[in-house]
Amino acid sequence: MSRPLGLALVGAGHISRKYAKALAQVPGARVVGVASRSRDSAARLAQTCNAELAVDYGELGRLLSAPGVDVVCVNSINRLHSEHAVRAAQAGKHVIVEKPLCLTLAEADAMLEAAAAAGTGLAYAENLCFAPHYRSARELIAEGAIGRILSARQCEKHGGPYSPWFWNAEEAGGGTLLDLGCHSIECLRWLLGKPLITRVSAELATVRHAQKTRLEDDARVTLGLEDGTRLHAECSWAAETAGESSLEVQGSEGRLVLNHLAGELRLERHAEASRHIPIESGAGDGIAEELTHFLDCFRNGRVPDESGQDGRVVLEILLAAYASAARGEPVPLPFNPGDIARPVDLWLDA
Repeated sequence: MSRPLGLALVGAGHISRKYAKALAQVPGARVVGVASRSRDSAARLAQTCNAELAVDYGELGRLLSAPGVDVVCVNSINRLHSEHAVRAAQAGKHVIVEKPLCLTLAEADAMLEAAAAAGTGLAYAENLCFAPHYRSARELIAEGAIGRILSARQCEKHGGPYSPWFWNAEEAGGGTLLDLGCHSIECLRWLLGKPLITRVSAELATVRHAQKTRLEDDARVTLGLEDGTRLHAECSWAAETAGESSLEVQGSEGRLVLNHLAGELRLERHAEASRHIPIESGAGDGIAEELTHFLDCFRNGRVPDESGQDGRVVLEILLAAYASAARGEPVPLPFNPGDIARPVDLWLDA
């Protein structure tokens, strides 16, 4: 396809605004339409993007049937991810879905089946896997710079979400585990080449925001691999600081320490002085790199490095984490919780 790909943004909030900014750096792409719960919100973002179409969700079919739309970016509230992705695939569009993929395994399967039936691509938007700092860390691990991996810990923390719907169980489906834990879990999987995770342990709590939500605002998750290696994911909406996105990987020959927000990556090897790894100037959150990769895959018929199936794997782990927190014991994988509406119900209803 030689002409620029036309993208539709479903959702006009924070993430869609970040997409619009990132797409200005992506060659061969242009935003042609925006949908939102509010037509006014859609119109404001459409004007910013010089997009022709602005609709509310009641007119979503009009946007999906527009001939200039090739790719649909599902950035709506979590509860609507599956509905919007399935409708987009059925309309013959490639689909990029923001994390988390959706709220239930049945929804995930419906999304995968719709894309397969339509012959369209389904990408899972996990930007940390495309952020230059994390990619440098992954390359060092793959090169054996710290030897055999013994453990790893990734943290995503801030003081709370930017939009009111995140506090609502019906719309969000879960708290910080679903919002930030999906980052940590997929980042750890991806860093180590997506090994098989066999068991999940978790502890959840509401420690700071109980006056506004029943959802968890602090979470600790341990992922167990077949060989006994443990990976630790920490996420929180209860941080007092401006935020944290960090990584520490311990190996048999040393360790890697990354402070993503400060742009600092340090390699420490036994009996050697630690050294800072240079990161390209201006390296950011990975969204532009992510979108560039996804569009290239759609053009060339390739499965994205972060696919709908990856999103399903992460969702299964998240579901197991909620169940583990409720039971107070590890949950083995594979795990299917059966007929639930929201991941957090596994914890709240216990």
